[in-house]
Amino acid sequence: MKAKMMDVLEAFEMSDDELHYVYNKKTGEVVIVADDSSDFESDEDVDMAELEANEDQYIALPDKFDINDYHIMEQFIWQLPAGEQQTELERSIQGRGAFRYFRNTLDRFEMTQEWYDFQNETYRKMAVEWGEVNGVELVE
Repeated sequence: MKAKMMDVLEAFEMSDDELHYVYNKKTGEVVIVADDSSDFESDEDVDMAELEANEDQYIALPDKFDINDYHIMEQFIWQLPAGEQQTELERSIQGRGAFRYFRNTLDRFEMTQEWYDFQNETYRKMAVEWGEVNGVELVE
């Protein structure tokens, strides 16, 4: 079984409370499973009834809870050298508005691209691990 790496990475980036992604073993495509309450519609989406009726045809991709962007932010901060940047970024993710404050702090330190590179590399590692666990070869 093969899947496009870019499709898996896009699913990681777009996953939220209403949108979940699965890999269709028959077609080799990553498709959206829209929550019944979602207004999102696509020609490629799968409804819950289809998914339940043919669950052996689909493999779930990690959802937003599995991906845990907050933990990825922590990992990014912890890999920085001790100092002002690390301290300020740690402070930025405490409490309400953590994602916004984190991004603002990154901007102030001109580290936004460094963050996105780290996040993308983390997503890529997660995608490779997901593929290995599920017997899906990821192709560029």
